[in-house]
Amino acid sequence: MDDDAVLMALKTVIDPEMGLDVVALGLVYDIGHGDDGAVRVRLGTTSPSCPLGSFLCDEAAVAVRRALPGAPSVSVALATDPPWTPDRLSPEARRSLGWGEG
Repeated sequence: MDDDAVLMALKTVIDPEMGLDVVALGLVYDIGHGDDGAVRVRLGTTSPSCPLGSFLCDEAAVAVRRALPGAPSVSVALATDPPWTPDRLSPEARRSLGWGEG
């Protein structure tokens, strides 16, 4: 399993407050794979007090499980370090939010 497949799955997870996917928002901090094929993802939020952290993790786990049904397990954890900054936004997200190219 490769990171591209996981990223494609995560692109289907939309932050309901921002209206953009978690990849474009730069919320995917890390993707890991265990020797047994287990998938681990660390997601950040745009704010440490974001009430959607658990929701986004749950949605991400569902998306990855759906895309990779052969994975023995999928875990998605909320990351608080490093803190998210707008520097993590993709160029498309910057344009969509009206923040220019950055």
